[in-house]
Amino acid sequence: MAQILQTRSDCSRCAALCCIAYPADKMPGFSASKEAGEPCPNLDACGLCRIYERRAEEGFSGCIAFECFGAGQHVVQHLFEGRDWREDPALLRPMVDTFLAMRPVSDLLFLVRHAGTLDLTENEAEDVSRIGLELAEIASSREKLGDAAAIARLERRLREVFADVGRRAKT
Repeated sequence: MAQILQTRSDCSRCAALCCIAYPADKMPGFSASKEAGEPCPNLDACGLCRIYERRAEEGFSGCIAFECFGAGQHVVQHLFEGRDWREDPALLRPMVDTFLAMRPVSDLLFLVRHAGTLDLTENEAEDVSRIGLELAEIASSREKLGDAAAIARLERRLREVFADVGRRAKT
C-alpha cells in the first residue's frame, strides 16, 4: 500500500535536501551563492544548519518561506527508510535526485488536498481521489518517481478539474 505523503514540510525528519538540491545565486531571500547540488555554506560538518534559528536575521528568509510539501521527509523516511547521506555520503546524490523527482509529486498532492475544499461535482471528486491515489502510488518508490509522463498526465487531469471549477465559479 502506498505511504500517505504529508503535505507540510518537517525539517526535523529530512536531511537538508533543499539546502543542497537548489541553487541560491543572487536569489531574493538567500544570502549565499551556491550551485544546484552544492551544500549551502551554512550546513555544518554534520549536515545541520548552523543558522536555523537566525535564518531571517542572516538574510535567509527564503529558507523560511520555502515549502517542499513533505517531499524531503518522505524521501528520507520512506524512500530511503530513514537512512541519510550524513551517515553515508554515497547516498547524497541519489537522495538529492530523488528529492528533485519527488517535488512535483508532493506539489500535486498538496493541490489534491486543496481540491478537496472546493465545490466539486461527484465526478470531479472521484477523479481527484483517483489522482491522489495514483500520485501516492508513484510516491511509493524511487523507480515510479521516474515516470515523468505519468506525473505530467496526472497534473493535466488535476488542472482540468481546477479549470472546470473556475469556469463554474464565473457563471
